[in-house]
Amino acid sequence: MRTMRAKILLSLSIAMLITVCITVVLFIRLIDDILVNQAKSKLHEQARKAVHIMSDGGFDRLDNAEFNYVIKGVLLSADYFILSTDNRIIDSSVSGMEGKKIEHLLLTRQGFFASVHPSAHDLVTTHEGVAVLQGKKVLFTNEELPGQPFRIFVYSPLSSLKALYVPLMRTTLLSIVASFLVILVIGLMIVSRLVRPLKRLKEAVGNYEPNQPQDSEFPQADKSEIGELIGTFHSMSARIQQHHHSQIEFLQNVSHELRTPLMSIQGYVYAIQDQVVSQDEGLSIIKVQSQRLIDMVEKLLQLSRLEALNEEWPVSLIDLRSMAEDAVHLLMPMASERSISLRVEGEGLHVAVPAEQLFRMILNLLQNAVRHTSTEVVIHLETGTTAEVVWVMHVDDDGRGLTESEAAEVFGRFYTGSNGVTGLGLAICRQIASRLNGELLCTRSPLGGARFSYIQHML
Repeated sequence: MRTMRAKILLSLSIAMLITVCITVVLFIRLIDDILVNQAKSKLHEQARKAVHIMSDGGFDRLDNAEFNYVIKGVLLSADYFILSTDNRIIDSSVSGMEGKKIEHLLLTRQGFFASVHPSAHDLVTTHEGVAVLQGKKVLFTNEELPGQPFRIFVYSPLSSLKALYVPLMRTTLLSIVASFLVILVIGLMIVSRLVRPLKRLKEAVGNYEPNQPQDSEFPQADKSEIGELIGTFHSMSARIQQHHHSQIEFLQNVSHELRTPLMSIQGYVYAIQDQVVSQDEGLSIIKVQSQRLIDMVEKLLQLSRLEALNEEWPVSLIDLRSMAEDAVHLLMPMASERSISLRVEGEGLHVAVPAEQLFRMILNLLQNAVRHTSTEVVIHLETGTTAEVVWVMHVDDDGRGLTESEAAEVFGRFYTGSNGVTGLGLAICRQIASRLNGELLCTRSPLGGARFSYIQHML
């Protein structure tokens, strides 16, 4: 009972059974009311007929057959009592009842559970109803004889009405069963139609391979809820394939970038062995390439840790201007070799951030700017101008800048400019910015080169 088809069919069956039960109960109640009302009407007719007969010729002219009546083609019998003013039976269609008081023979309903003997006043004022006569439920009516001190009490057992239920219930149950079967067949067709695309989707997901196109195997999406689910799987499949292709491209780029310094190291090792280059020159190049290899591996590890999204970063209160100045001091020797000036502008801002990660991002942005600038690099700090923006940092240089296509790709892994090294620094910056709930943008700088802007949103 775990499949959707079984659950829907079970729910439909339970709902139908409950509906059938309620319908049967209400139908029985309705039929009972109809039959009782018809029986009351017939008893009234019989009582008036008896009154007319007795008015013309006395009690002796009453015949039991006169009290029979027909409902729905079924002949039903009724009996009678002739009552005196003190409710004593003076004549009856049932032998042995003469001389008894009727209130001692009857029980009427009082409240929901209790049944009591009716009073003389109740019998006079109550012209019809349901009572218990000698242990049997009866439907009764009574009429006064005009000009005489007598009343006639006509009654019929309710059990005789039960015979009328059988054909009516048979017809009703056949109709209900037929309706149930029709609804069940329609439900099966609807469930089958609902489940069919889900089964196809299940098979397509089970056979899914991210390195192969799958769009042809997924069912076509429509405007229904299941169609929306299928559309979501289409979108998910496209994202998985894109991520898979990105991973393949990343591995290819890693292999290429690692192979370049390794081949250079290997080449100079052979060159030193063959005495093609001097030992000092070869070792110097090997040292540079080894350091490049170490830097690349470290940045790859940083990037993989950032993309894992499972590391907790401790938050501390720092002076943003002091942090930027520390980064400038670290890169001052590198900038001095090319006569590049570095400076920090803007007010001092005290912010609560993961200090280590923010400093790494500032340092990477500053290194990138120093490699591509002509004469100067400026870090500008300012507070946010909207409720969503807390503070903003711009890193400007006066280099050649970036085209629109280059600015769109500059944060990609292994994207290197003319003076780039590993092509991972800006990718790391973008990941850090994302983890800090910030935004990193590349635009045109007022100095003429590139501007990298970090916008810190509310954490």
